[in-house]
Amino acid sequence: MENLLNNPMLQSSLLPLLISLIVAGVVGFSSAKGQRFAAIAVAISALATIIVISGLSFPPKATSQKLPYLIMAGAIIGLLVDALNIKGWSYKLVSLIIPLGMVGWLFGARFNSMDLVGGFYLIVITLLAILTLWQGDNQRNRIDSGLKLLFISGGLGAILLIGSSAMLAQTAFGLMAAIGGLLLWNWPKFRFNIGASILFPIVAILSAMAAQGLFFTKASGIALLLLMPLLLIDLIMPRIPLLNRAATPMTRALSLGAIGVMILPVAIGSALLLTETSGYGY
Repeated sequence: MENLLNNPMLQSSLLPLLISLIVAGVVGFSSAKGQRFAAIAVAISALATIIVISGLSFPPKATSQKLPYLIMAGAIIGLLVDALNIKGWSYKLVSLIIPLGMVGWLFGARFNSMDLVGGFYLIVITLLAILTLWQGDNQRNRIDSGLKLLFISGGLGAILLIGSSAMLAQTAFGLMAAIGGLLLWNWPKFRFNIGASILFPIVAILSAMAAQGLFFTKASGIALLLLMPLLLIDLIMPRIPLLNRAATPMTRALSLGAIGVMILPVAIGSALLLTETSGYGY
């Protein structure tokens, strides 16, 4: 068993998938209100995956050591938002806490020494995190937000791996598997809400990892920016013939997935072209 847990492939695939799948099922079917909170399974799975991969340090000092606590904070706030059913402008205001808090806690000490390019990328990442959270306010009963996070996690993992950060890449692929565990319950039939319980912690961790990749690895900033269209797949779909005819949760997921599959190779391919080659180190 110990050898299995130490296997990087299992740590970033089967382990997070099973944890998310099992916890989501237990929570989602536990009561009438369970479907509102089932998405917390993704945060639980992500937290377990990160601890298995890189451990848990207290007090956290390095940026990477703060990632588990970022997930915990996001999950707690997300649960409160879902429990209180916060929506509209109240939701938008609360959702600012996550990206702004992430930037301040993880990178506040770098502000004075940050160059213009680094500052630009950090601002873009923060704004995209806010956009993703705001989009989710109106997509709790659709699979859209979950698919966006799934594809972004996979794309980020590939770009980080190309940028010589195997540990961050492994974590991103673990997030992808954890999200997949929840989405398996929501396809072909949609069962569990995709609310703040998943959005707050996962958007926080993805944003933090993207910024880490830019500042501490050789990951291509342009390649990361090319993941941006993944946030718009729900707006792109109605403009594409055949795909715009999706009328059920099953066909909508397939149509959105088809667009995501077309976008990912562009970002990953650009990473291969633009990233300086080196070993995939931890």
